[in-house]
Amino acid sequence: MARIFPNQPPQSVLDNPLRSGELKVFLALKSLPDTYTVFYSTHWQDQNKYKGVQEGEADFVIAHAEKGFIFLEVKGGGIRYQHENDQWYSQDRNNDYHEIKDPVEQARRNHYNIEKKLREIPGWPQYKINMWHAVCFPDVWIRPGQSLKLDLPREQILDSQDLSKIDETVSNLFAYSFGINMKDYAPGTNCIMLAEKLLANSFEFKTPLGAELENVDQKLIQLTEDQFRALQILGNRKRVAIAGCAGSGKTMLAVKKAQQFCDLGQNVLFVCFNSALADHLKTILIDATVENFHGLCALATRRLRKSIPNNVDDRRKFTELYPEYLMEFAEESDPIYDAIIVDEGQDFLENYWIALHSLLKTDGYFFIFYDDNQNIFQGSTDFGGLITEPPFQLFENCRNTKLIHETVKRYHNNPNSLTSSAPDGIAPEWIAYDNADEMKRGLSKTLHRLVIDENVSSKEIVVLTPKGDTRTVLLPGTPLGNFRLSQQSSSRQTDIMVSSIQRFKGLEKRVVIITELDPVNYMDLETLLYVGCSRARTHLIVFYNASVSIHKSPN
Repeated sequence: MARIFPNQPPQSVLDNPLRSGELKVFLALKSLPDTYTVFYSTHWQDQNKYKGVQEGEADFVIAHAEKGFIFLEVKGGGIRYQHENDQWYSQDRNNDYHEIKDPVEQARRNHYNIEKKLREIPGWPQYKINMWHAVCFPDVWIRPGQSLKLDLPREQILDSQDLSKIDETVSNLFAYSFGINMKDYAPGTNCIMLAEKLLANSFEFKTPLGAELENVDQKLIQLTEDQFRALQILGNRKRVAIAGCAGSGKTMLAVKKAQQFCDLGQNVLFVCFNSALADHLKTILIDATVENFHGLCALATRRLRKSIPNNVDDRRKFTELYPEYLMEFAEESDPIYDAIIVDEGQDFLENYWIALHSLLKTDGYFFIFYDDNQNIFQGSTDFGGLITEPPFQLFENCRNTKLIHETVKRYHNNPNSLTSSAPDGIAPEWIAYDNADEMKRGLSKTLHRLVIDENVSSKEIVVLTPKGDTRTVLLPGTPLGNFRLSQQSSSRQTDIMVSSIQRFKGLEKRVVIITELDPVNYMDLETLLYVGCSRARTHLIVFYNASVSIHKSPN
């Protein structure tokens, strides 16, 4: 399979039927051998002292170290060229014709402007490199040898049949464009790497939602084809459980389903367990009621004008009284919601389900997203008998790099069921220490390396601990060299977010540092490691006491 940037088209392309031709070409080029590198939708800009700023977009750039570069312009639908007025037309599915730009001129313009940019890269060779352009009409068939235009020989056109034999077609295209001496001016692997640094930077797909809870733009998750299919397969079912591993996109699927109900004008409740996750999702699901479960119970308690005595312990307050008051509130106000979507369902106790369900209208929708392997609060996954069908399963991890995924699945109860097609990324770091002071010194050096030496934004880093506030030595405000631990992400470069693993469940950061794995009786250590390690999108660092036995690697 070819290396293609980006590795999937953006959602705006997937949802646009007018760009279905591009998708056909994308999938075909993606199936080329791994010796090819393909760049999709490469935008460029240039400045001319007479005309000012100019811009354009190359639909595809096909690169091969031993062959060269081909710049490919794609035009979907039926194609017609009218010589009398030198005008190109595209025919839509209603048989209507629309004027389009000259695809040959577009391909040529993209070719020479991007070639100019490549030659400006430091280290790019001064001698000639094979570069040419071609066009693709993915929805039509053109007879072999058919005469078209002097600047458009049949050999430099890809049609629908050519896409079905793409390897042979592209090989022939390179051979025709550069001749038998093609290797004399081949770019070599160094030029491909330089081109990748220039062209691949045009797009950066964020792999699931950012974990910053302040002043951060919503980051979209690029769901896999299986995950998109999940919502379609669910059809019009009223009661559904969706199980998925950490990083499988459960939260974003839940958000998408909730938004679908909102778009239909229905009254929707979105409930999760983690208050930090709920706060984040409130900025996304503005048309739904979004609360963490105990926040919802607290709201019901206030509306009932109830008060909980100070001598009631937290366990009874949260697991008994709160659900009871929520049930009482529902009975007094009648069912409210047309649809209830639950995320982090594995953390909900048996009586939570009964209380939640009492808020649902008789014919309402009840969707539960969960990961039984993240059950760190000993929740009930029979869902109070509300779900009778087997759960729909998500096995694809689309959050973590492959090396992090391989580490995470070591702590899963069914590791062989999990898959990942993500890039390998950087190997996780495992750093042993003998005592707390040594751990804090190592953590300080690591933060300095990441932020100062490697230019990682401090907002992209979180320090996680399995210990609560009464046992940890890494409380907010703790100094670590030039850095200071903070309860939340901060715009200050010296502030580093710290959280317990339990509180950070459901959230993510680019870099996660897990600490304080000490020789204490963690009955659920592997579950905590599963949750904690899976919070890291691109890099994972684990500080552990040298006396603690943990599975550090997939080997």
